Parts: sequence; C-alpha cells; structure tokens
Amino acid sequence: MHNLLAAALVYLVQLFGGSLGYAIVALSLGIRVALLPLTIRLARRSLRSQQMARALQPEIEILKRRFAKTPERLFEEMGKLYRKHDYRPFDLPVLAGSFVQLPIFAMLYGTIRNALTANSRFLWIRNLAAPDFLLTLAILCLTGMSAYWMPTASENARTAMMVVQLLVTSLIVWKLAAGLGLYWASSNLVGLFQTLWIRYRVPQIVRAA
Repeated sequence: MHNLLAAALVYLVQLFGGSLGYAIVALSLGIRVALLPLTIRLARRSLRSQQMARALQPEIEILKRRFAKTPERLFEEMGKLYRKHDYRPFDLPVLAGSFVQLPIFAMLYGTIRNALTANSRFLWIRNLAAPDFLLTLAILCLTGMSAYWMPTASENARTAMMVVQLLVTSLIVWKLAAGLGLYWASSNLVGLFQTLWIRYRVPQIVRAA
C-alpha cells in the first residue's frame, strides 16, 4: 500500500508538470473523497447513537436514583433498557471503521513526508518542507468551522469542542511542514463538507430510520 501511494504521488507530480504541491492536494483529496461513503455512514451511525443516548438519559437518571444503593441491579436494569431500545453504548462497527482508516492516513502521511524537498514551492509557499503561517491559519479556520457546525452538540458544547480542537490542532500544525499541512488542509476541507452534509441531511435520515 505504501509503495502504491508513493507511485501515485510520483505519477501526479508528473501529471501536474512537476508540482509536488498540486500532487499532494490531489492525492489527499482523492483518498479522502474515496472514503466519504464510509465516513458519512459511520458519522450517521454515531449521530443516531448519540441521539438515542440523549433520549434515554431521563430513564437512566430514574434508574440511577432508584437503584443507587444496588449497583449490580442498576447495571442489570440499564442493560434491559439498552436492549429494549436496541442501543449499544460502544458501537463496534463505528470503532472498527475508524481504526480501519488510521493505517491509510498514516501511510499517506509518511509518503508525503518522504517526498518533501527543501526547494519545492507551491502557490505562495516558498518551501513545502518548512512550516507556513498562512497555511496554518487556513487549517485552523477549517478545523474551527467543522467543529462549530457539528450537528450533535449544543451551543455550549460546540463552543467547547471548537476551542479544544483549535488548541490541539494548533499545537500539532504550527511547526508542521507545509507539504503535510496541505494534506491536513485538504482532508479538513472534505471533513467540513461531510459535517455540513450530515448537519443538513441527517434529520431526514433519522426520521426515515
């Protein structure tokens, strides 16, 4: 797989007239878009699970008060409640689907990192092997918008999520090579599209489920 990604990157560099930057963007977008059917399906499944958890919360609180002194009975009754509504606190398909993607993105990251050279330029970026301030700002903007438009969170939760994601992302990307930043920005752009798709399409999907 790693060799396949490296060959694809070399081919794209040649296709774009020797531009490593365009090749990185094209490869990153291509893989991220190819995974969209899987990631959207997992996101929809996760959203339904979160909605179910919120709907069951009042009944869970009643059970907690009722069986506060008997934890074993509490777990038994909660299990019955979950089975009644076909709810799984730990959704294995979502977890498995997320882990399946990790090796792909790790290999793509390594392929891009190995291809970076000190004399490569792209648009305003003078050196793809060095950090770029404007690209970092673009990544942070995409991250913030995606976190803010998440359809599952309340206003306070969205704000907290956005702040946390911005802090974590900034710690990672502020010294990241611009070539890897292009990969990150391309992936975040597709992620933002997915967030907006889920935000405006999931209500119909949930009612039909």
